Amino acid sequence: MNMELIQSLSIFDDFTASDIEHTSQYMSEKKYIQNSFIFMEGDIGDKLYIVLSGNVEINRFEHGKKCVLSTLKEGDIFGEMALFEDGEYRSANAEVLNRAVLAVIERRNLQGLLVTNPGVIYKLLATVIKRLRKANDRIHDITFLNVRERIYKQLLCLAEEYGIKLNQTIMINLRLTHQQLADMVGCTREMVSKVLAELQADHIIGVNKKRIIVKNKPLLMDKASSYEAKES
Repeated sequence: MNMELIQSLSIFDDFTASDIEHTSQYMSEKKYIQNSFIFMEGDIGDKLYIVLSGNVEINRFEHGKKCVLSTLKEGDIFGEMALFEDGEYRSANAEVLNRAVLAVIERRNLQGLLVTNPGVIYKLLATVIKRLRKANDRIHDITFLNVRERIYKQLLCLAEEYGIKLNQTIMINLRLTHQQLADMVGCTREMVSKVLAELQADHIIGVNKKRIIVKNKPLLMDKASSYEAKES
């Protein structure tokens, strides 16, 4: 395990070098190729994962249609929900969007880690709460927002979470196809293509090598809020 990389992760930001060395004994490192599945819905949940590099998508399929629950980046934790009860099954799939390296902690080792480093419990709890809030937001959006509003909001969320500032613009540092964005907001690829084309025509966004560049974030925010007001 790369000790410096492990120490840079937020879940371990209060750990000393000695704590990190001790913690690394409970971990293994595993590499995954693009489009591979780390686990699938219905699998036994016996491992916790931390993203060291790459991106992982948590999704579910219903009647052949994909629903993206979250997209994870370096430092994010997943797979924790099935670890606190024996025999629990995975409730979603974990799919690799691009080549990824993960730290893996098996259930039996996690229990030992939590006993010797109880502070990790609070970090895991914070992760679960954050994920619950996102789930609540998603339920709200699907229930009360129309498709355009959901696309605008998703772009703003992606810019906030994955954005890299480039002069006066923000590049969403995540390669996204129109279909992937459609899966995130629960609409058709054609609708995403139409809305993105409109935003490009208004010089609010640009696209470069499947990366969306937000050229005018305030205008995108205004467009989202004014559209909501118009619809209400």
